[in-house]
Amino acid sequence: MLLTPANIASTLEPATLELSGDAALALENFRAEFTADDAAFAPTFARAEGAASAALAGFEADARQTGLARLGLAAPADARNAASVLAATLVALVGGDLGAVHDAIDPGDDVPDGLELDGRTLLVPAALDHAWLVARRPFFLGNARVARAIHAARLSTPVVPLPISGGWLADDTGYRTALAAYERGDANPMVLAQAHAVHAAIDNARQLATALAITRDDWDQRMVGVRSHASSRELVAVAFEHPVIDAKLAVSALGVTLAAAYTSIETLVERGILVSRGPERRNRAWFAPGILDAVDAFVDRARG
Repeated sequence: MLLTPANIASTLEPATLELSGDAALALENFRAEFTADDAAFAPTFARAEGAASAALAGFEADARQTGLARLGLAAPADARNAASVLAATLVALVGGDLGAVHDAIDPGDDVPDGLELDGRTLLVPAALDHAWLVARRPFFLGNARVARAIHAARLSTPVVPLPISGGWLADDTGYRTALAAYERGDANPMVLAQAHAVHAAIDNARQLATALAITRDDWDQRMVGVRSHASSRELVAVAFEHPVIDAKLAVSALGVTLAAAYTSIETLVERGILVSRGPERRNRAWFAPGILDAVDAFVDRARG
């Protein structure tokens, strides 16, 4: 029996609601930890979500390979698939204003009859909607991946998204077992799995935030002495959001000539912020290890 809002309320046990409520409180506390000054972290949090979701889909690619694939450069097949997951995730999480996304989601949507929405049940609709999307497969390609991106958007804070797929990845078997139980008519495992995933994702995301703050401070120190209006300073912000760049991206982001873009890139290379992919001139790209390593570490921690 595929559960619907009309019949779900009677299947949820008090203990399930209690644990879900604990997770909702943890999410509220997590939300309060971030201010507008941390908005620059949002794209990397979205990358972490996309990377974990790609890992759940069985795609083995690190952040560097995925970034190259995003630029249309040569990369393994798994990296190209991971890049498609990331593309959907970025659209869902940072394609617009995160605050607007958060405010636009009505937590009362699809709340089952008889299930009063309060602090204890805040996360329940998100879990059930996610399971419903995975079960019904409304998306032709990459259904589960798109469903995870939508779920992550629903759990976003106004400043940064919660990379919930990192929580699912921490107990991949439990996640899939819960989805199967939902299709058999028992929603309790899904709500419980989400509660555990929220806690795991929050713990991991806090470590990611710490790593990003360290990188941001390190880059600030490395740029001491560079003119405040230099385009290379603008490129620092671009690299924080796009940790794999090429000259074409730099030209577009900075609105400068190709020669000026190369000059800005070389400044960041000299300052130790970017490293070149290799000596080749064609299809050349540069990496921001501080960001890429943080994303890879997030996935590694999730996997345990």
